Amino acid sequence: MFKKIISIVFLIAVGCFFTVQAWADAQSVISITGEVKQPLYMNMEDLKKFDSACVRLNEVSKDKSFHGVFYFHGPSLQALLDLAGVRKEASAFSKLVDLAIVVRNKKGEQVVLSWGEVFYRNPGDIIVGIEATPIMPKKLGDPAFAQEIAPNMVDQLKRNVGLPTLVVANDFYTDRCIEEITNIEVVDLHLPIQGKKGESIFSPKVTVISGKGKSSELKKISSYPQTALFAKQVGEGKGFHGFNKYKGVSLSVLLEKAGIKPDLNSVIIASAPDGYRSLVSYGELFLSRAGAEIMLADTVDNQPLKKTGKFMLVLPNDLSADRTVKSVDKIEVITLKKEPRVYIISIGCSETKLITLEALSCLSKADAFVCSDELKNSLAGYIGDKPVLFNPIHSLEQIIHKPNPNLTQEEKEKLLKEQRAKEVQKVIAALNEGKTVAYLEYGDPGVFGSGRFLKDYISEDQIEIVPGISAFNVSNALLKRDPTCNGSLVITAPRGLKSNEPLVKAIADQGETLVIFMGLKELPTLVPFLQKYYAGTTPISLVYNAGYTEKEKIVRSTLQEVLKANEKESEKWLGLIYVGPCLN
Repeated sequence: MFKKIISIVFLIAVGCFFTVQAWADAQSVISITGEVKQPLYMNMEDLKKFDSACVRLNEVSKDKSFHGVFYFHGPSLQALLDLAGVRKEASAFSKLVDLAIVVRNKKGEQVVLSWGEVFYRNPGDIIVGIEATPIMPKKLGDPAFAQEIAPNMVDQLKRNVGLPTLVVANDFYTDRCIEEITNIEVVDLHLPIQGKKGESIFSPKVTVISGKGKSSELKKISSYPQTALFAKQVGEGKGFHGFNKYKGVSLSVLLEKAGIKPDLNSVIIASAPDGYRSLVSYGELFLSRAGAEIMLADTVDNQPLKKTGKFMLVLPNDLSADRTVKSVDKIEVITLKKEPRVYIISIGCSETKLITLEALSCLSKADAFVCSDELKNSLAGYIGDKPVLFNPIHSLEQIIHKPNPNLTQEEKEKLLKEQRAKEVQKVIAALNEGKTVAYLEYGDPGVFGSGRFLKDYISEDQIEIVPGISAFNVSNALLKRDPTCNGSLVITAPRGLKSNEPLVKAIADQGETLVIFMGLKELPTLVPFLQKYYAGTTPISLVYNAGYTEKEKIVRSTLQEVLKANEKESEKWLGLIYVGPCLN
């Protein structure tokens, strides 16, 4: 079923078909999510169907450690994002120049690129490498040079490269070239726009705001080391409109003087009073030699800037000038560092055909999982070899109670609490290590969800619930009735129902629909209880295995006949009970 989902997504979105076949890493999937028209989920075989670029990468990180020299082959990141269709869902600023692109790998590492450095540079500069070939020194086997070739260099050249790899060829230092990437997310920071389009944009000063909220003001930049450069002004709208000489201070120097510390997860937003803004990534500014030419200028063609404001952001190596910001009044450093959290993710009530795109996106961001064995297998492409902390099925109330029939209810509840407390410590330990945990939940996590106990141990700020399709939603579709025909509908479980008889009486008197979760096993005791308030001819429907295409079934009956009808069914757990006149 999972293979079918992926195929349908591609067929509808782009008119092409990518099969999802197993490869060395349990059908590992790379996803493209976030601000895109059509999220994509691809494995290595899918990536091979794109046109491939070849890039040589001399891997040396900023700490001067050597990691090998390789030829990488693979599709450009620009091509993949074009296929997904980068767009803004709802934004006061419609241009894409303030978008960030966050790339994550299976180790939980992430790096950030700007939209501009991907789309306003040549496509081959940034690729997703799916093949890596080491470039061995020609004199490696020559005994005369044996003493001059470091063993560590040879080890790095012979190492297994984790594919797919993000290859940022235009970076001098290769810290952003992370291996075994799993997720590419296009991020809109949704920053508020302070000014109004069309109003005077002249600003006499620039406010520099660090990631910690500290700020400083600049009214002149003459005291900073000055640099001059030429820039071609070619815009997306007006085309070529100038070749100018700019003078000012390198943005990297400006930020270093302001005490901004290096962070691969940081972005820099430069904005003008009218709301126009552009995003620059830390990596393109500090890891690339071209980053030194990104400038805050105060003169053009040897004249002070006037009409365009006192300061201008100039990016001379962009192939389009649309990231140029006139009359810069604010430069803000924002970190996109991933805060560890628990995603309680609905994967639907049954087969993976009911999983949402948001759920798939969050799966891609997780470093560890809590899930059943069934889900571990069906979502193997997303989970891969990431750790599964425990199986939550083992902590369900009925599973705990089954081998302990002689315990009192109080003793059973104590045993359940001890079991869950022990397991949740694994989640807390993962959070303390900076990992994001995905707790995979069937149905609606907010209605009788198995993960409800997490809030007793983990701060609400660290928990994010991802909604999904419940058995209730699927059952309503299968029934083809309006369960709210008399104005209301009540969802409950046997325990809550039996402890609140006045509620049951009120529901019956008003002819409202009663929906009972987890009630099939208790149907023999529920029916006589309900008959105290409902007539024997009251319609009742049992929906079995909602969402399981081959097994889902509806039994329509009445209160006085339903037990006989249910005896013929083998399923005694996965089902919903509907009671009320709206079922006619």
